[in-house]
Amino acid sequence: MFLKISNQYKSPNFDNRRKNIKIKYIIIHYTETKDLNDALEILCNPNKKVSSHFVIDLDGKIFRLVDENKNAWHAGVSFWKKDKYLNDISLGIEIVNDGKKKFTAIQIKNLVLLLQKLVKDFGVNNQNILGHSDVAPKRKIDPGIFFPWEKLRLYDFGLPLFDCKNSKRMNLSHDRLIIFLKNLKIIGFSQVNEKKLDSETNKLVIDSFHRHFLKEMVGKTPSENSLKISNLLASIL
Repeated sequence: MFLKISNQYKSPNFDNRRKNIKIKYIIIHYTETKDLNDALEILCNPNKKVSSHFVIDLDGKIFRLVDENKNAWHAGVSFWKKDKYLNDISLGIEIVNDGKKKFTAIQIKNLVLLLQKLVKDFGVNNQNILGHSDVAPKRKIDPGIFFPWEKLRLYDFGLPLFDCKNSKRMNLSHDRLIIFLKNLKIIGFSQVNEKKLDSETNKLVIDSFHRHFLKEMVGKTPSENSLKISNLLASIL
């Protein structure tokens, strides 16, 4: 299907990538705005110092705000596995959504088309399509609990998902919590610290994990379900 990308709007908020850099990640965001105009007021405002490469409107229209060969300022202080400050090695996609409702079907359909193009153009590993909260769990929660990662997985985009709804929901013992935290680090959540079990950072990372993989557990302590999913992910990543 033909993918149309408009260059109608441009953001001044970018800088140059390092020479010979390889794009490794695609980071998905929501705008936290009610409409495109409000999003553009932020993403194209030089005083805000934030941007993204693309923004997808409620009606599915895609706008390129920053050329892919430039650094858009979308990821900020971010971490995944051994990588830090991901702007230089990533592409950012904002989707118009206030964080309080589902994304429109046409937004997700055209997001998939855009991902297909970007993965092909830049050779990005399908599993390196992540959410902002995955790479910046201490600061961000987007694309949020309403983002349909399961629909992206139909096209093999994003990290694998597992249905463990019928598993035990018991809280984890001390030893099993340590295993869970070690799994999170293997998966990519590199800020986790299994030596400080109750740290605020760990709580935020756990919420980020749940937001992506077990949405009903956001704000709750990890359970046997959490551990089971993390075991499955850690075993294949």
